[in-house]
Amino acid sequence: MIFKRKRFYICSVCGFDKLPGPLYSETGIPDVSLICRCCGFQSGFDDAELGYSFESYRNEWIQNGAEWFREAEKPVNWDLVKQLSNINIRAFI
Repeated sequence: MIFKRKRFYICSVCGFDKLPGPLYSETGIPDVSLICRCCGFQSGFDDAELGYSFESYRNEWIQNGAEWFREAEKPVNWDLVKQLSNINIRAFI
C-alpha cells in the first residue's frame, strides 16, 4: 500500500503552515476561494480590493490581538512567534 502525503502551503501573511493550496498561482493569479484559517487573509480581496500588503495586513492582525479567523481550529499550544518564523518574521510581542 502506498500512502500519499498531503501537501500543505504556508500563508504569506501569518505563516500558518496548513493551507490546502497556495494563495496565488505560479503566474500570480489569486485563489479567491482560499481564506487563511488563522489570520483570515483572502488573496484577491484583501490585497486587490482593500489595498492591503502582506505586511500591513499582518501588522493590523497582530495589533488587533492576532485572533484566529476560525477559532475552533486553533491548536491548543499555538505559538504566534513560532508560526511567524515560518515566513522569517520576528515578532516583538
